[in-house]
Amino acid sequence: MLQTISSVTAEKAEKYQDMLGKHFARKVSVETNTHQSVVYFPMGTCRISSEGSKLHFQCEAETADALAAIQSIIDRHIPLLKAIRDTQLVWTETP
Repeated sequence: MLQTISSVTAEKAEKYQDMLGKHFARKVSVETNTHQSVVYFPMGTCRISSEGSKLHFQCEAETADALAAIQSIIDRHIPLLKAIRDTQLVWTETP
């Protein structure tokens, strides 16, 4: 399983995590609790979590192409979040 992570500082990190979870739930399955939303895309998953003023993304997929597709989806949705709309996520591979 391939995995990448990224994070961004956002004063409303918990609110944004909740907003993104609800947004994605319109199209795909999402499990949400207070500090995490797990989004089940057809090509893999993305865990969106909040901790204080940090919004974290952890994406997993079987192939590099699938992982890139998930990252692209997340990257396209960041501009929808007003306070961090100009932020570019930097994705880091994890072992």
